[in-house]
Amino acid sequence: MCTTGALQMSEGKYLLFKNKDFGRMNFDDRIVLTPEIFGVRGTTSWADNDLGGDQFSGFSIGANKHGLFCADSNVREEPAKGTNYDVLTEIALTEGSDVATAVAALEQALKVESYWCANLMLVDSSSVAVVEIKGSELHCSFEPGLATRTNHHVHFGVTATDDDVVTSADRLDWSYQRLSRAVGLPDVLELQRSHDGGETGICNHSSYETVYSYVLTRTEEGIRLSVTQGHPCGNGMTQELLVPLGESWSIKAAEEFRSAFPSADGAVWALLNRSRQ
Repeated sequence: MCTTGALQMSEGKYLLFKNKDFGRMNFDDRIVLTPEIFGVRGTTSWADNDLGGDQFSGFSIGANKHGLFCADSNVREEPAKGTNYDVLTEIALTEGSDVATAVAALEQALKVESYWCANLMLVDSSSVAVVEIKGSELHCSFEPGLATRTNHHVHFGVTATDDDVVTSADRLDWSYQRLSRAVGLPDVLELQRSHDGGETGICNHSSYETVYSYVLTRTEEGIRLSVTQGHPCGNGMTQELLVPLGESWSIKAAEEFRSAFPSADGAVWALLNRSRQ
């Protein structure tokens, strides 16, 4: 289960955050980094350890060279023959140059096939939007300066088959309370570490564990990523990285970014080698 959110700040700065909660204690990300796009690979096997190996597809969070950020959160794996919603996050970032064009790309994608139920959070310099996905249905709401979502639909409503019917509503309330008071990155990092509900807080230590937390921030120097592997409230070190996109991209910068990103070398460097082929 995941908590996501977006915040527009002063002087044209904005950010997108995500706490990624899995049904396991440990996880190693795989990332994609090109001159046009950065993305953390999504996986359909988030609930527990998959004996057949994790099945990666799409992005669970990412940014592109235009400054568009997008992240998703699971609601339920329905319809059964639907496509993983992480693919939609990748479509938004690949085809969109801003929130409006990303939403248009998502609408077009849903005309072709159905996707599992999810919430997508999008932000750029002028807009914050929440997109709810339900099979082949899409609902988009533009929000005034901030928004947050957890693991249920607000527009389409809660169902008994949602994958989290226990903590999602509380986490949404806690996240909104904290985000409404936030003015910058330190406040959002504190939000990600918070335990307003004890073990079932935004930083989750219950039936689902927070395995990564991320904040993408648009600043004067470019796009920065704050990323922690494991519980953000614990002893894990938060890496502060400049994401090399657009004119700042180079093979050297990409290698340095991948080396500093907290993940097992095999998971990261396998994609680096593939990108060179």
